[in-house]
Amino acid sequence: MKKIPVVLMIVLLFLGLLSSCTQKVLENKGKITITIDATSVDKGFILTDYTVSLNETDTVFDVTFSACKDNNILMSSRGVSAARYVEGIADLYEFDYGPMSGWVFYVNEESASKSSGVYELKEGDVVRWEYVTE
Repeated sequence: MKKIPVVLMIVLLFLGLLSSCTQKVLENKGKITITIDATSVDKGFILTDYTVSLNETDTVFDVTFSACKDNNILMSSRGVSAARYVEGIADLYEFDYGPMSGWVFYVNEESASKSSGVYELKEGDVVRWEYVTE
């Protein structure tokens, strides 16, 4: 009789561990297009019209990170969520071309008013990163 509760406890423990190890599968929301532009400093386009699959919680940062990873482009950032800041892409960093230089992003040609770490995207959005000097 003592074996039944022990076996039951082991089975419940196993099921609990199994359920905590499974990840939620995110729903695919479509695709977006991303461009990384460094023409302002004669470095050309780092990435042009690259298509990325969009999951339900993806932000500008998430798709940028995916695009850079897919294309072996080095990307450096700091902070998380609303404080996420992209410091450099393809060895081109903030302040490389003066005190106001760095990376900015646009979604559908509109300047962003929030961090890339919280700016959520929708199907068909066009993301463009641009290196600016002023």
